[in-house]
Order: sequence, then C-alpha cells, then structure tokens
Amino acid sequence: MAQAQTTINLVTDAASYAPRVAPGALASIFGSNLADNTQSATAFPLPTSMAGATVYVNSAAVPLLYVSETQINFQVPSSIAAGTANLYVTRDGGASALFSFTVVTSAPGMFQDTSNHAVAQNLVNYSTNSTSNPVASGGILVVYFSGQGAVNNPVADGKATPVSPVAATTATATATIGGVSATVYFAGLTPGFAGLAQANILVPSLASGEYPLVLNIGGYVSSSALVAVSGSGSTPPTYLTLVGQVGYIGGATNSVQVYGNITYVCGPNNIDIIDTSDVAAPVYDGEFGDAQLTVDGVGYGGNCVLNTATSEPILVDLVGPGSAPSFAVYSLSDPTDPVLLTQQSTGTGTETYLTNLSFVGTTGFASTSWYTTSGNSITAQYGNYLAYDFSNLFPEIISVLSTGAGSGGLNLMPNALALPSGANYPDTAYITSTTATGTSTSGDAALDVINISNPSSMTGIEQVTVTNAAIFTGFGYDLDLLLVTGNTAGYSNPAAPYFSSNGDLTLSTMNISNVDAPVGIANLTTQIPTTGTYVVQPLGGYIFAIINNPPASDPTGPYSLWIVDASNSSAPVLYPFATQFGMSDVGAAVVSASVGYLLVPNTNGLAIYSFQP
Repeated sequence: MAQAQTTINLVTDAASYAPRVAPGALASIFGSNLADNTQSATAFPLPTSMAGATVYVNSAAVPLLYVSETQINFQVPSSIAAGTANLYVTRDGGASALFSFTVVTSAPGMFQDTSNHAVAQNLVNYSTNSTSNPVASGGILVVYFSGQGAVNNPVADGKATPVSPVAATTATATATIGGVSATVYFAGLTPGFAGLAQANILVPSLASGEYPLVLNIGGYVSSSALVAVSGSGSTPPTYLTLVGQVGYIGGATNSVQVYGNITYVCGPNNIDIIDTSDVAAPVYDGEFGDAQLTVDGVGYGGNCVLNTATSEPILVDLVGPGSAPSFAVYSLSDPTDPVLLTQQSTGTGTETYLTNLSFVGTTGFASTSWYTTSGNSITAQYGNYLAYDFSNLFPEIISVLSTGAGSGGLNLMPNALALPSGANYPDTAYITSTTATGTSTSGDAALDVINISNPSSMTGIEQVTVTNAAIFTGFGYDLDLLLVTGNTAGYSNPAAPYFSSNGDLTLSTMNISNVDAPVGIANLTTQIPTTGTYVVQPLGGYIFAIINNPPASDPTGPYSLWIVDASNSSAPVLYPFATQFGMSDVGAAVVSASVGYLLVPNTNGLAIYSFQP
C-alpha cells in the first residue's frame, strides 16, 4: 500500500506561532503525514530523526523535539543566515516538497496558554504567574520565549544550555508591560534546555490587573502575552472580553466585513468565510477568491468592502498591484457561497493606487495615494478622490475631485471615508492627507472636507491642519466626535531603509456637530512608534479601537490593537490591548444597546471579543 504524501502547510515559531523564526530558535511545522506516530525527545543531544521523520533545513538535518502526523517541533540552525530558507521533511524514504520560510536575526515569541497568558514565573519563589498569583510591581518576572538570535556564548544545536557561562543575547533587549517601559535585566538561553530562552524583567509600577507584555530584541517585536501584576492604584477598565476564536491559516494583512452571521476576512491570497452565528464557537466555512487575488503566486487582495444597498448584496475587493488595480465584485445572494460578478480595472492614471473604498448608497468613493521615486529618494507625491457608480454592480468611474480642498492631486491621501447620508452627516466625506508635496515629505497633517452631494461634481469645502503631526492616516467618528490618527513623521525621504513613516502615533479629537466644519479639540503626541494607524473603529460611548502598524524598526512585524477612551475629548487616554501578526483590521457588530462584538483577525485565525456599545 502506497504511503500518503507528506505535506507542509505552515512554518512558524514554536512559541507564539508567528510567521518568522530566528537562528537557534525553536520552530514548528504544520502539515499532514509528517511522521509515523507521536514522539517526543527524551535526552540531549536532540535526535535528528524520530518516528520515521527527518527535517532538512537548507539541506542539513536539524534537531527535533517533537513529532506527530500533523506537527513537528525542531531547532533552527544557529548558523542560518537571515532571509528566505527552505526545508523539507522526509518520512520513511518519501519526501515533502520544499517549503520556504522567513528567517530574521531575532524573532522573539513568548510561550503562552490558550487564554494568551504568558508562560512566566514570579522570581521571588519561581511560582507560575497567573491571575490568582500575580507578580508584585517592582518584582522580577521570568518570561520564557524563543527566537533570541545570536548569544555571546553560543551553544551547539541540539545540546542543553549549560549553567555557566551564561548565553545572553548580543542584541539589545527591551520590554513593555501595559505600554509602560520595563527594564530587562537578562535575556538569553535557559540552562538545561535547547533553544529555550528567558527574559528576566523588572515590573514597573502598575495597578493590579492583567497587562500585555511585549518583548523587543534588536528592534524585532514579539506578539503580546498577558501577565498578571499586583500593585496600588485603580485597575484599568476592561473594554474587551474574549468570547470565542477559530483557528485557520490567515493572511499577513487582512480586512474584515460582517454580513449578518457571516464574517468575511479578506487576505492577500483569498477571502475566508467564518460562520459567527455562535460567537462562542465560530466555524471556518471555507474560502474563495484565489483566482482573482493572486498573480504568479503573489497575493494582491486584502482590502474589501460590503454594500447591501445595491440590487443584490455585494462584496468588493480592491486588488493590486497598485499600478494596475482592479475591483473584484462578488454577489452575496448566498452569503455562504459568493459568486464572482466581475473583475475590472479601476481605471488609469488618476484611478490607480486606490487605498480604500466606502459607499453611500450605490456610489463608491475612494482615495488614491502614491509617490514616484528615483533611487532611494521620493521625487513626487500624488493623491486624488474618486467617485464610482456601482448601481448596475459593474463599477464605472463618475468623477475625480477637481475643485476646492484636496483637489490639487499633489498630496498623499492614505485614507478617506464617505459618511452615511442622513440628517447627522449630510453628503460629506473626509480625507486624511498632508500639506507636504513634491520631494518634501515634511508638512502638517491635513483633513480635507468634501461635499459629495453631487458625485459628478464633488467639491472640497475646507482643510483642517494640525502642526504636531506630519500626516493624518486614519479616523473614526462617534456621534459628534471625530478621532483622527496621525504620525509625527511623513514618509522617509531618503529611504531609511524604507520609505514608510518612522515617527510616533498622534491623536486628534474634533467636534463635528457641523460635519462640514470640524473644530479641533485636542492634539496628543504619543511615544508609540508606528509606520501608520489606518484603522479606527468606534465602539460606542466615545471609545475607539485603533490598529497601529508595526514600527519602522520592524516593518514586517506584528500590528498592535489599542483602545482609546475619548469620553473626555480634551484628554483621550490610550490602553494597549494586544500585539499580533496579521492583525491589520477589526470589524464590529452591534447586536443590541448593551452588546457588541469586535472581530479581530490574525495570521492564526479570528478572535471575537465582546464590548458594551
């Protein structure tokens, strides 16, 4: 009888299941028919073959810790270079196909339980840190992780780390707990284990509660894990409570749309369908869109929008590349089985590099944002605001904003939103922008106010600027309050080494009782590094969820979810919630006056949190 083919589906770190690993780290392979049976290593040095399975990384057999039919845990070679590496698995003479994965110099990933609590000990007695056994403020917490990268006293792969000499990371290690800087006294390999690392962290002064811990080694950021702290002062409010989650292989970037009991998570390569009729037990229902979103194996999707005002409900995905974008339009007549209606170009010239899409009735509105370069320098910047007719389900360009604020076409426009038509928000759109133009990326953040009552002849009404930010990137509104996110730095010019912004998050609150004339209330400059904050989701009661893109030091790293309490619009307060890979968007569903749900995607699936609107 022929042996079933060994298949690799995914390679991650073995601690937090992030999509990258570091030299010497512990990593996991997920797939099918990987080994004959389940087996764990019992002695050092670790074996390179167990239960018929051997793993080869760049053609060299590597130490194994655990094997089963669906998962293998192994140690990444310490000598491997950063970049793209290849591995394959042999099993009883057969071999899988080559699988490529990402290696970076450091990739800290903390071990954690199913409730996202870190595997950690309170140093005072080496007891396990937990909600019922918190570490005291000012105490030392020992957190276990992998992905430390190079150490000053290297240990041979597969061998246990000795007690002496200690093997500390050569890269600088830092940490935050609840967004507060925490001193790392030691970060390096844990004696008696292979590839396991620990960080000994001084807990800052915090009130009692559970807080997200984030490690940073050599500029590379970890996903967060919760730690319990005891201290004096008021416990931070609880805005979100985990109620359910479902696992699947998610995209590196995602957007979320909720249609009744179905949630669509739009990634670069496909669109996942999640049945959320039972929020405590969501079900993965398959995926679609592969043929439209991928070209030569590269995914260009990840930004989709729902419209239920058309003759039949549709889901529209903005598909790249930016220089030649298209709309992929799917019918949702059967929400569980979307059908492609059309995929067509968004247009040429001013109708390329679309960054967003929002609807008022059957009219779609979008901004474009792009720049030209020569070598590592930006030579010009562009942005336009467009209107499309979706009334017959096959989009047609109506007009390009040509008069008033925002009509110059020579400024970046990273985000835009057409407000729903009605008494409170009559025929108005907002565009995030900057006064910077041409080769200069230094300017003031700008909010353009647009009259869209006649989509064939849109008019810029007003431009609101602030000086503490160089560019606005995102916004959300709740009744008469507009929360606008920005960045203290514009795009890097010259690139350093990327063109993305390398500043800190800014928050601006504005009164929009008169939507055509926003009035500034407060401008807050944080010390939170990010390359952009494009998602601002209102939760009700002037509470917002925002998503920060990774910092410039780690542009392919995890995104972070923060809660902004703007109930006092003159002094909004930030609370860190989670940091995860692929968490580039959130979706909200309000089911009653007292219950709402926030749907948060990541590379490992979808989490659902309850909140009180």
